[in-house]
Formats: sequence, C-alpha cells, structure tokens
Amino acid sequence: MDYPSEKVRIAAPYAHTYRFRVKQKEAGKTIADLLHERFPFRSVQEWEKRIELGRVKLNDKPTSAQTLLKEYDVVAHFNPRVIEPSVPYDVRILQETEDFLFVFKPAPMPVHSGGRYFKNALTGVLDDYGYKKLHIIHRLDAVTSGILLFGKSKAFAQKAQQWFKENQVEKEYLALVAGVPDKDEFSCDSPISRDKGYKFKSGTAPGAKSAFTRFRVMERYERHTMMKCFPKTGRTHQIRLHLQDCGYPIANDPVYGPKSEKTEYQNRAIFLLHSRFSIPQENITCEIPLPESWLVGIGG
Repeated sequence: MDYPSEKVRIAAPYAHTYRFRVKQKEAGKTIADLLHERFPFRSVQEWEKRIELGRVKLNDKPTSAQTLLKEYDVVAHFNPRVIEPSVPYDVRILQETEDFLFVFKPAPMPVHSGGRYFKNALTGVLDDYGYKKLHIIHRLDAVTSGILLFGKSKAFAQKAQQWFKENQVEKEYLALVAGVPDKDEFSCDSPISRDKGYKFKSGTAPGAKSAFTRFRVMERYERHTMMKCFPKTGRTHQIRLHLQDCGYPIANDPVYGPKSEKTEYQNRAIFLLHSRFSIPQENITCEIPLPESWLVGIGG
C-alpha cells in the first residue's frame, strides 16, 4: 500500500470528552491535583480554570477544584477544541501476515491514545491506514522508536502474551550513550518504581518491581558509545534508568540523561531504538538497522 510522504502528521482540531475512573491509590486527592498528576502538560491552575468553566465533571455532575475524590469516581473532561502536538509521519508496516503486523513506530509518538494524543497516537495512524481492530501486544515509550508487534486477532494476541510470560520473546535495543565504558559487557538489576507523574526511579522502594537489563558495547567513540541492550523484563523506562544507574545515560535523554531537564513532559525522540524482536520457537523475527542520523554531530 502507499503511505503518506509528509514528514509531519498534523490533526485538525476537534471536540472530545475524555473519561477515566479514579483508582484506589488516587482516592482522597483533589480533582485538580489528580488531573495535573495524570496530565502534567497542564498546570494545576489551568485545571482549576477548566473546572470553573464547567468543562470537568465528576460522575456526570458539575464539581469544584477542591473536591476530594473517591475510588471508582468517574472524571470527565470536555475539550471543545483539541489541538494535538504534531508527530513524525513515518509509521511503516515492516511485516504482515494473517495473524500479525510488525510496525515501525517513530518518536516522539505514543502507542495508544491518551493525554494529549488521540488521532496522532500510533493506533490512530494505523486506523487511518485501514487497520481498525488491532490488538496491542507490547509497548514503547513515546520517545523511543522501533519495532512493535500487533495482533490481528484476539487468538494471536493471547498466544503472544503467553510467549511473553514464558520468556520466549527476545528483544534488542540500540542506544547511543554518553561516556565510554571500559567493560565490553555489563548488566543492571535495580528494581523500578514510579517516582512522580510520568517519571520512574530505580532502587529499593515500596512497590518496586524487579528488573534486569544486559548491555553490550557495539562501538566506542571519543565521548559516546553505541550499546546493545537486552531487557529481560519490561518495566517502564527500564533501559533508560538502568543505563543511568551504570553511569552511561542515553546521550540526549531530557529526563534521565547527562543534562536532565526539569520538564513537565517528554516531547522529543531520544537515542533508543527497538531494533530486533524475535520469538525463535515460532520462527517470528523482525529487525531494522541503526538510523544513520544518530551519528551526525555527536562530537565523536
């Protein structure tokens, strides 16, 4: 099939109501604080103004910014003119069978709708391509590019989830990091937990989940290194955090990188690519090369 040649995807403004249910751990917070926690791209003051204008309802009724939430409450936010951030228009179908799709996801682009993205999420793009009922099998951070596997049927998606549980899935990532390791191979097993908002942290903490990543040096430069990363678990921000722990953060990571920024959200691609996905027992494999643009201007 033919794919759009535009380099940037821009969605026309549209009206939308987003609803979500309050979780047990979120009970007791004010509605303004929770909205800011879930959607930090707007300040608490902005959320308070939207609540005052009647654009936010609690259980289908008007509410106030300081209302304390209970578990199972339903919060609805009406936006009469959603303007989504633009995203790269480089979604590609890498492989397709009767059962599944391998798709290339560019960055920054989220996998599924939520937050600031609905039509410009990967699932929205694929819907425009004619793939209406795909099953998400695994995910990538919005700022990470690379291979994603989608099921075309519920039966295949269930089998794929079982392969993940049985550790039959092999994933490889490429990362351009700051610093030059002495060792050719090393690993990190620091557990991971949520820190605040979209940020996570590694180390022992209540609720932290086990995580393990192995790293291998591919090529050393003057001040940077190309690494292969082999995550054995699939925690959010795992590779980024484990590289930071090892002293070799991803070179342009604004959150966990060498020049971390106090940013409210992530809105640009980082040097992390999901480059290979394989299920050897099922003879399912997909691999993509390193982007040449990564090595431009890194200063050695």
